[in-house]
Amino acid sequence: MSPFRNSEISRRNMLKMTGATASTAALGGSLMGLAAPAFAQGENSLTVAIPFDPPSLDPLAIEQSVPAQVTWNIYEPLLWRDPNGKIIPWLAESIEQTSPTTAVLKLRDGVKFQNGEAFNAEAAAFSINRILDPETKSQWIGTVNTIKGAKAVGELALEVTTHEPDPVLQGRLTVIAMMAPKWTAEVGNQVGVQTNGTGPYQLEEWKRNLSIEFKRNPNYWGPAPQVESLTFRIIPEDATRFQSLNTNEIDLYLGVLPDQLNQAPKFQAGLSQNYSFLRLSNMETSAIADPRIRQAMNYAIDKEGLRNALHGGLGNNLNGQLSVPEMVGYNPNLEPYPFDLQRAQDLVREAGALDLEVTIEGPKGRYTGDSVEMQAIAAMLEQSGLHINLVLRDPNNWVRIGDRNQTPTPPEAWYVRHTNTTFDADRTLSSYYSLRGSYSSYGNNELDKVLDASRKEMDPAKRLALLNRCFEIGSRQDPMGVYLFQHTELWGMRKNVDFTPYADGVLHVSQIKLNG
Repeated sequence: MSPFRNSEISRRNMLKMTGATASTAALGGSLMGLAAPAFAQGENSLTVAIPFDPPSLDPLAIEQSVPAQVTWNIYEPLLWRDPNGKIIPWLAESIEQTSPTTAVLKLRDGVKFQNGEAFNAEAAAFSINRILDPETKSQWIGTVNTIKGAKAVGELALEVTTHEPDPVLQGRLTVIAMMAPKWTAEVGNQVGVQTNGTGPYQLEEWKRNLSIEFKRNPNYWGPAPQVESLTFRIIPEDATRFQSLNTNEIDLYLGVLPDQLNQAPKFQAGLSQNYSFLRLSNMETSAIADPRIRQAMNYAIDKEGLRNALHGGLGNNLNGQLSVPEMVGYNPNLEPYPFDLQRAQDLVREAGALDLEVTIEGPKGRYTGDSVEMQAIAAMLEQSGLHINLVLRDPNNWVRIGDRNQTPTPPEAWYVRHTNTTFDADRTLSSYYSLRGSYSSYGNNELDKVLDASRKEMDPAKRLALLNRCFEIGSRQDPMGVYLFQHTELWGMRKNVDFTPYADGVLHVSQIKLNG
């Protein structure tokens, strides 16, 4: 019996009460002639709480959602997304596919970096080539490595080439921040602690483990945002963040607990593209390389009881894959692993794994309620006959353990919540289902062949079938992970904050209005 069976919390109608659910939209389509959205006007200040200090502010090296809350207010990509997830022009005004493997982008004129350096095609090419450079050790590499390179073909004309025809090129360009070539060379290894973007805010002071302070960029190419002074305060504890909101010490933060909603001054809720799972290793060094053990771990988790007890019944259970119906490539034929403790115990015995020690590495304070959830998961897995060694680390050390650029031999299990910012299964599959991804500890030759075929298949129906097959292989046949939940994001805010979350999870402070 699940330890949560008698403590379920019924909040299934919570989203209906909020009236503020973020939505998603399909990718693709022409960008020709579209205009970027307008910004708010005026002056004021805003304080946002985040759970930990970013390890770096280098947007081309770091791929993590908390640092991204900070860096996407400084740096900008060529293409971006509107609140519903639709790709729109940004630093590039248009894109034209001139051959199956070549695209030419026309860049916005008159844009400068915060130090006065001109943004042009040379800068754009430098940024794309830098994220691909092995020396950068970019955590984005699995997402962007279909791109072969970029070069300037005019002052404001950029040519991007791919290794094969790439159906997701526009989505990949939404995650590559533009950086200034001369400045990057000058600051050298300080590129992670100094900043110089084209965005609406610029760094004033970084007080390690306390706060990151910004001011509005006076030379921003777009209309000036209303928020003039921006501070990110580092507050690790869930309870302290909530208390700080109610005492007006902060204005906004992501991660209100379901039971706190009635006490929050104001909140926004949206079913997010954020999925929690245990990343499982099938590498030769892994104690759980036998797929029967990884199957058993999926059967041992009572997801329904866990979601009701710890997440107020919000969100959805994942259907045996790290994807949801809103994503291109979702496999509708897969079903969630049922909670079947007897089946889990039988598989553990069949694999000769009774009392096998399995280490789970997880963060403490990276996600709302993360340590409590992992302790509950560990208790459930113990009932299957495995011996679980749960190790909780501060967020930056936890990332180091999970990034194969820093830790080549990964742990058997690593707890993570993945956000799919491209709205396409390719990002998830290339990051976690293939050993070529910097965050992967899983390899399957058949899956890699199917994934490679999908990355150059331009026929939507054929490509969908290939992506579906990848998720099928990584579900029951050779599980990549223990598939848990699609989460509902709960933003708490003061009553004067007018803020609607974006579908891709990016925090655009420039879009926030302050009333009174």
